[in-house]
Amino acid sequence: MRMRVLVTVKSYPQMGFRQGEAVCVAGLRADVSPPVWVRLFPVPFRDLSKLLQFAKYQFVEVDVSRPATDRRPESWMPREDSIRPGEKLDTSNGWAQRRRWVEPVLIGSMCELSRRQEVDGTSLGAFRPAEVLDVTVSPAEPWSSDREALARQLNMFTPDKPVLEQVPMNFRYRYRCDEAGCRTHEQKIIDWEIGQFWRRFGDPAAIREKWLNQLAGRDKDVILFAGNMHQYPGSFLVLGVFWPPQRRPGEGEQLGLGV
Repeated sequence: MRMRVLVTVKSYPQMGFRQGEAVCVAGLRADVSPPVWVRLFPVPFRDLSKLLQFAKYQFVEVDVSRPATDRRPESWMPREDSIRPGEKLDTSNGWAQRRRWVEPVLIGSMCELSRRQEVDGTSLGAFRPAEVLDVTVSPAEPWSSDREALARQLNMFTPDKPVLEQVPMNFRYRYRCDEAGCRTHEQKIIDWEIGQFWRRFGDPAAIREKWLNQLAGRDKDVILFAGNMHQYPGSFLVLGVFWPPQRRPGEGEQLGLGV
């Protein structure tokens, strides 16, 4: 089946013994009405040709099939040679083009997303947190020697591609839902951007400044994208952050979507 997807998040590449190096991509299916969440995995992103590599908030057409073992309703397995990147949405006019797609699919809270998961297996969602309380940085468990060897081995077939480096730290958001009784959530952030940011600066203070004071600052209309783990469906991760500026007084609300 072929589908058109607006990509909203890309995880930092992971190294697995079954699929090798792969990226988990999530976004909104744009060829159905209303749009629905989809997850594309595995995507061998760094092995794609430059013409096929795509950015966040870019439309992508791709042939997909259902995975054999992942039963989450949003999960699809892409055929890498079928990927065709298309239009990219920019951030002009207060992120108006991107808001037009993201705001109609928002739910009330992470607490609501957890309840939906228990009822029907929902595994992806987006919501506005009431307050982002903190960002923490802590050491990650090192890769095993077998995993490191696999990363080097795969690189032998694509010598021009840098060997995948493990990000040695875990990053977590702690936030409170806009829902009575929320005890707060603390979830790992797996967005590619935060991994690359750490590789560039290697400074917990810089992470906190960017992800707490800038992306989740008081002048931002912060929205979190969250998704769960296949093996642990009750455990959710922060897949990415949507952080347009707060609307000015009198500025219009989002418009309805058409396909």
